[in-house]
Amino acid sequence: MIFSATQDALPPVPPAQRLDAAPSGLAETVELTAAHLDSRAHTVAAFERVLDGLVRQAHHGRHALAEALSTALGHRYPEEETEAHRLTAVDVVVAALLWRVAGYSLKPEYVRRQRGHEECAQGGLEMVMAARVREIGYALRSGDPLPFLLATPTWDTGSLEAAELVERLVEYRRLGVRPGPADFGQALLRVRRYDPAAPAAAAAAARLGTAEGDRLAAWLGPDGEPGTPRRRIVMPDPGAHRAWSRAGTAVPQVAFVSGERPALRWEFPDAFQWLRRPHEGFTQCYHWDAGHAVRASVLPEDRDTQAAWLLPGVTLAATAGDHGGAWMLPHLALLGGPAGPGLHSAIAAGMGGRYPRSRRPAVDALLVLAGRGELDAPLLGRELASMVTLGTVKPNRLADAARSAAAAGAYATVWGVLAEVLPALLPSVRGAGEVLAVAAECVERSGATGPAPAEVAAAAARTGSSRLITEARRLTSALTRP
Repeated sequence: MIFSATQDALPPVPPAQRLDAAPSGLAETVELTAAHLDSRAHTVAAFERVLDGLVRQAHHGRHALAEALSTALGHRYPEEETEAHRLTAVDVVVAALLWRVAGYSLKPEYVRRQRGHEECAQGGLEMVMAARVREIGYALRSGDPLPFLLATPTWDTGSLEAAELVERLVEYRRLGVRPGPADFGQALLRVRRYDPAAPAAAAAAARLGTAEGDRLAAWLGPDGEPGTPRRRIVMPDPGAHRAWSRAGTAVPQVAFVSGERPALRWEFPDAFQWLRRPHEGFTQCYHWDAGHAVRASVLPEDRDTQAAWLLPGVTLAATAGDHGGAWMLPHLALLGGPAGPGLHSAIAAGMGGRYPRSRRPAVDALLVLAGRGELDAPLLGRELASMVTLGTVKPNRLADAARSAAAAGAYATVWGVLAEVLPALLPSVRGAGEVLAVAAECVERSGATGPAPAEVAAAAARTGSSRLITEARRLTSALTRP
């Protein structure tokens, strides 16, 4: 279907912010570390600046740093050594400097998934974080700290400019330093592969003449492409998950099988291999704390895969009255990489949340994509149509979410979405009249014109005065006005 419409007046999208430089002195490093550990809202910028600052200060004077940290933060840790998995990420590094963490627990072979989280995507991301901070802690404890970290992002989303990584590898080569496997692996996952400057960075990396330069050049090429999630419908076992615990609530769920990522076989540490394997949805994932942005920064250039992993949690908001994982959607929309079927499907499921509060994040994510020119309105409409047909998304909830997005200035965008949904609702789905009313308002406000979908035209031609027929006539009239 082809329509013409005026351009939306969308709300501004917050731009990504460059990270400030690492703290320059000992006092600033300790102060920033203490502030981060005391904060409940862990941002990517603060987390990464603390890590890089600790590494840089340890390189200049490990004993002075340890003494300052002991004075400021020693009270946080027991006198006897504890194991690394009992500490948060930054605590691992600080405790390693203070010799309060068992050395064996910092070794790569001790980075394991927590029992019961085998199918939790957030747990998989945490494994990468754990491997990297323990690698940093082990280097600090052994007295051989790196001069700086390779994986410190350029942007507060977690993304890293390829040219910047090349410059860091040049400096490592000059200093004769070998990168930490986990830190370099994380750097690769963060590189902006889809940036127009990536080919030039790949050529520069290949000229380095190092193994890491060759790996970066290959990663920036077509073989570094992540797997594409594949869509499927899941008929849940009512006894398999809390979402389906009540009798008669086994609603079909749209899920994605994440594609295999063969590029992650390239000498990535074992802790990264969970990300490589294909996954088919998750049943146990209870990471609801404020650290989700830091975990998402493990794959900041692959938001589609992260959204596909998140989809079962988002669906809970629509099928079980749970607020689910929809609250992460606006942040994922701000990340990099293609906005593909995984992200659009997660937004569609979020728009069907039972409560207005659980629908709001999906609306915000829709507006972010639209504001960045990345929303595929027909794709989102098809995902919504499928979920309405399945019964996963209720028309009245969809209407409310669509109305909220339109009221923010996205009238033309929302009409582009609903034009794909309406054929699935007509002629007789309960609640179709409410969706038609939103569609009609969007057409009237945006000035869209074009042929009415055949199902809408057929409904408008029926006799009667029901809301469905009345709104179908209103929509048809608005689309065909001179």
